[in-house]
Amino acid sequence: MADGVCSIQICMGSSCFSRGNGLNAELIQRMMSDGENIGKFSSAEISGTLCEGLCKDGPIVIIDGTVYRHVTPIVLQDLLKKRDEVSA
Repeated sequence: MADGVCSIQICMGSSCFSRGNGLNAELIQRMMSDGENIGKFSSAEISGTLCEGLCKDGPIVIIDGTVYRHVTPIVLQDLLKKRDEVSA
């Protein structure tokens, strides 16, 4: 994370994508474009990654270097809100 900018990486390997990371990517994009209550994530660096090798634990999302496993859209919203509260 450079200069307080959050880094969000979404595994786009076929297993993670089919298990829900396609929806997670759409959720993040929608939250950012709607200006929804995501605080510091409005300027987050978001990227897709190739397979992280954790297929059985997918979908995988990495936020500021911390790997999160089994991330559904609901879990992702909670992670983003909790991370923003801690950063405030």
